[in-house]
Amino acid sequence: NLVLYFVLGALACFLGSVPVGPINLVVVKTTVDFSPRAGLQVALAASMVEILQAFIAIFFGMFISNLLESNIYIKLTIAAVFIVLAVVLYFRKTSPQFQASKEGDNLFFRRGLIVSLLNPQAVPFWVFALATISQYEDFNYTGYYLAAFLAGVMLGKLAALYGFVVASDYIRDHLTRSCRLVNKVLAGVLLIIGLSQVAGALL
Repeated sequence: NLVLYFVLGALACFLGSVPVGPINLVVVKTTVDFSPRAGLQVALAASMVEILQAFIAIFFGMFISNLLESNIYIKLTIAAVFIVLAVVLYFRKTSPQFQASKEGDNLFFRRGLIVSLLNPQAVPFWVFALATISQYEDFNYTGYYLAAFLAGVMLGKLAALYGFVVASDYIRDHLTRSCRLVNKVLAGVLLIIGLSQVAGALL
């Protein structure tokens, strides 16, 4: 039973992390701009936050989702953050650095934490994923079963993001072009997320 909980958590999180989103693109950008180690710092931070988000969805999922849907100020605040980040990234000129300093590890880790915590799609995704899982089996998310599920969540997230690190390291052959492209793609995704939050708040 513990293995089943672990596998379900890992599989759900892996599949949910593969589509391109702000976390994936931050991992790609960090790897291209700095190094695979820096990208892994972001991935590790995002994986740890994913545990918290899955935990919240298990026990407070519907309440959080309703709060996000009903509170226009929360939506507009999140939207403003993503739109500002999009504008900054679009116009920012980056020069790739092959070595991230040891002191920079904390910076990359914090970057992963911030972007993951601001991701408005995470908790609703887990609410949906848990509802889908519950259609096939009545799972009990307590004790060792909860720990196994959350361990799977972290491993699934880390595995998916590690794939992005490896792919990003591969495209570093054309560093300058890659940096500009990643900046624009990430800016576009953040802008879309921000505008969708504005639309959701006003409609």
